[in-house]
Amino acid sequence: MTSEGAIFDLDYRRYEGERSGRRKIRWAIVRDGVRKVLGLRRKARRKIIPWGLIILAVVPAIAIVGFQVFTQGLGADELLEDLIPGHSDYFQLTFQLTFLFIALSAPELLVPDRVSNVLTVYASRPLTVADYLIARVGALLMVVLAFTLLPQVVIYMGGAILSGDFVGHLTGNLDLLWKIPAGALAVFATQAGIAFIISAFARRRGAAAGIYIGFTIISGGVAFGLAESVNRWFSVLDLQGHAIVLIGKIFSDREFSEGTALVENNISPWVSLIAVVAIAAVAGTLLYRRYRRIM
Repeated sequence: MTSEGAIFDLDYRRYEGERSGRRKIRWAIVRDGVRKVLGLRRKARRKIIPWGLIILAVVPAIAIVGFQVFTQGLGADELLEDLIPGHSDYFQLTFQLTFLFIALSAPELLVPDRVSNVLTVYASRPLTVADYLIARVGALLMVVLAFTLLPQVVIYMGGAILSGDFVGHLTGNLDLLWKIPAGALAVFATQAGIAFIISAFARRRGAAAGIYIGFTIISGGVAFGLAESVNRWFSVLDLQGHAIVLIGKIFSDREFSEGTALVENNISPWVSLIAVVAIAAVAGTLLYRRYRRIM
């Protein structure tokens, strides 16, 4: 009994296509991260929560501009001016939405790659651990900034159009061009750092989001309790409070941060700034060490 075989001379051919460098690979990971966060090219159920939160963040801004148009038409815009939320007030409206958005998005960016062993594929490319982490964090930062800034821009431009002096309104409020992004960065740096640390170790996205939400809520309660019963400096454990204090300081709106453990215990906003920078630095260090071992 004999068997017959065939030999194919396929020859060796060098790859002559375009070779992508680290920069293009980083941008590819950023684009992939944005798609994951927004649920693009994925099942409809993956789009419901992120786009629902975005709609909840933007629609009130449109309603505020519409309310301004209505009151201006009635000639009651000056009488009802105090009822119209300002930029710092709108941060308060969207703060918890941003918190939920980050809580759900950070695990989506880190957990699937690690659990599915996709990191080995990334490691086979001319890509460093820092490149991968910067791309993932950058993807979330881009979306969160857009999430936070879009409704603020709607209010800003709406106010300029309704003012009757478009250019004068814009030039008279140029400070908002740095205050609004600075407030968004304060929110991101405080919240995303902890969310990424938890996501770097959790094996399920839902568990990571739940742990982060629970940890943040509990830390606020613990900060109040320990600051009141032991020492006022325990109020620095109020993680969300740091972002709230910084936003209030940026917009010179003390009422915005009233009620936080930090303000109740007369902790300087400079302490909150140091805390936010420290959280970002610790998160970056822990993430790098974690992924250097597994990539």
